[in-house]
Amino acid sequence: MSADAPEQKNSGRQAETEVPLPDDEALAEAKKKVEEIDARYEPGARETVVLPGSDGTVSGTAFDDYVDDEGNLKKPEPEKDS
Repeated sequence: MSADAPEQKNSGRQAETEVPLPDDEALAEAKKKVEEIDARYEPGARETVVLPGSDGTVSGTAFDDYVDDEGNLKKPEPEKDS
């Protein structure tokens, strides 16, 4: 080591400037997840509703999953084991 070079500790970790590249399998899985997310938010993919009492100023898909047609909160469905 020269006197001008800063001393580096060998911690077994990659240097902070090195970024690991994903393999083809990880890229394919990520692409599939993005397509699923995009499909969920395509226009018309999910019903939109108006939040009761908002006079239509608040609406969207976020509330549709949580309220019924009368504006009452839906009871959460039990999660199914895959």
